[in-house]
Parts: sequence; C-alpha cells; structure tokens
Amino acid sequence: MAAPLRNLASMKVKDVPNHLKSNLSREKVMSSTWSWLYKYNEKYIQTGSIRPLMDVMLSVGFLSYAIAWPTEIRHLRHAEEAAKHGKDHH
Repeated sequence: MAAPLRNLASMKVKDVPNHLKSNLSREKVMSSTWSWLYKYNEKYIQTGSIRPLMDVMLSVGFLSYAIAWPTEIRHLRHAEEAAKHGKDHH
C-alpha cells in the first residue's frame, strides 16, 4: 500500500488522472482484492488465528462509531445551543 502512495506523491499533478485511470481499473482492483483475500485466508484463517475475530470486532466498532457520529454531534450542538439560551436541551 505504501509503494503506490509514494509513486503518487512523486508525480506531477497533470499525470495523476491518467495514472489513476490505469491503476484503478475494475479488473486491477478485483484481482488485487482477491489476491489479498487469498493471502489473508492462508495466513490467518487456515492457521486458526484469532486475528480475523479481532479484525471483525474492530471493523464493527469503527463502523458503528462512524454511523453514530453525526447524531451525536447534532445532539451536542443542540445541547450547547440550549445551554446558551438557558434552557434544558430536551
């Protein structure tokens, strides 16, 4: 993952769209995804590692936090606005 980012950082801005078009084609993304999944399966799932369980738990935690964040920030802003006017926020 770091090598493509280094390549992208060293490019001129006008060359970036062509580079992205050639490297982000559907076929390349699909083949690299399947390659990563195959390697992940061999390294962690077939060996009985606890890593896949930890990955799922962390992913669910981050996803739920990302989904809940807009609601929480709206609630916080409403509470701050109500406090500014000396009212209860409910």
